[in-house]
Amino acid sequence: MTKDGDAVQQFIQTQKKVLDFFQCEGDFFIKPLMEYEWTVCSTEDFYFLSYWIKPNKRINAVIVKRNGVPMVYQKREYTMVVAIDCVKIAFVFRNNRRIDE
Repeated sequence: MTKDGDAVQQFIQTQKKVLDFFQCEGDFFIKPLMEYEWTVCSTEDFYFLSYWIKPNKRINAVIVKRNGVPMVYQKREYTMVVAIDCVKIAFVFRNNRRIDE
């Protein structure tokens, strides 16, 4: 069992390690989808990520570009694709940084 704050700090450190692994800066949520089949395709100026969560159940997401280049990072046996998907994001803040307006 970890101390209360340790779980949050471990998550933050793990996310930093993933970004270091892919040698990129991250202003996005990381969603591990290791078991799903996936593909990247392009149409004119847009790039799309498609992945299958079940047979015949495909999820599509628009790949984000940075400086006109799709944010697709490959290293060894992994690929990280930065895309816009409809997901819920949990924003975690420190309570002592809250500003009351």
